[in-house]
Amino acid sequence: MRVLNPEDNISSIIAMVKNAKKFVVIVSPYSYLKGWDKLKNAINEASMNGIEVSYYVREKEGLEGLDGLNVHVYEVPLLHAKMFFSESEAIISSFHLMNNQDINWACVLDFPEEYNKLVNFFERYIKLNRHNS
Repeated sequence: MRVLNPEDNISSIIAMVKNAKKFVVIVSPYSYLKGWDKLKNAINEASMNGIEVSYYVREKEGLEGLDGLNVHVYEVPLLHAKMFFSESEAIISSFHLMNNQDINWACVLDFPEEYNKLVNFFERYIKLNRHNS
């Protein structure tokens, strides 16, 4: 696992989305993407290019701030986890995708066992509890 510099957090997520070949999963209970056009464009371009993009937010609270995204959005009760992954890369973080100046950390999971544990956590606790919005 590698800790990113705070100024590299969003650019690393954008790069992960752009590098995806099959799918992208975004888990951010709350989002406010206004002003993050590069991130929104990367997400929408991936979706338009046939990449399956799934976005998970907190049920009844997380849908605001996603204007302009053309992706599958799912609501999950009590969601607080923040993670971003594709078929080959994964990032975990302390931040919601909110365009603010808070100091937060993000870590790239460099090893297959870390990636697999994250995906297993996602499938067991988040994906199984999702609702279409």
